[in-house]
Amino acid sequence: MSAAGRGRSQTPRARILRRDSEDTRLNDLAFRIIRAPVRALAWALFGVSTHGFERIPRGAAVIVANHASWLDPIMLPLVMPRKPAVLAMAELWRMPGIGLVMRAYGRLAIPLRRAGVDTRALKRALAALREGRVLIVFPEGGISPDGTLRPFQRGAALLAARGNAPLLPVALLGTYDALPLDRVVPRRRRITVRVGTPIPVTGTAPEELDRATEEAAAQIRALLAAG
Repeated sequence: MSAAGRGRSQTPRARILRRDSEDTRLNDLAFRIIRAPVRALAWALFGVSTHGFERIPRGAAVIVANHASWLDPIMLPLVMPRKPAVLAMAELWRMPGIGLVMRAYGRLAIPLRRAGVDTRALKRALAALREGRVLIVFPEGGISPDGTLRPFQRGAALLAARGNAPLLPVALLGTYDALPLDRVVPRRRRITVRVGTPIPVTGTAPEELDRATEEAAAQIRALLAAG
């Protein structure tokens, strides 16, 4: 059968899946092209160092990280050993420079509207986990204005439970000093990324979600204190 004949014989769902696969390959190529110069610039400006990356699971995981700067959703994907999905504030897509990076990242960059419950974003995040992806979430619900760790929301733990994935605490140090909320141009500061220990989430009961969320926050506090 010819390629044209095969295309006509495909079901609508098969055509959508094929198109998504092709889009993913193009987006991954764009990510690799952009990642190299952005990574080189970040390492030159911030002298990035990483610790504990051997604890990143091979399969799905929900990375929960502190959020003190607009730099955070850019730095984390740059240091990850494989391309993660990123659940980030929709405002990033409207920022000069950062918005270009988020759009080039492709379908794994998931804008989250903070007004109400963004069910479309949450469905996309869960689909990424079911593909075996690592998903980055900032459970404070926004950027800390003074760089201190704020209380965590338990939505990340719920995604982990529904996606059959552990929580993985990650601490970003130095991003607040490099680019706090009141600055537009980043300063040259050292940035360190520390990975904690995976936390299993064994169900969706509120007390289990609270336990896993509190354990993740405690690990990140300890990682930040370690410097």
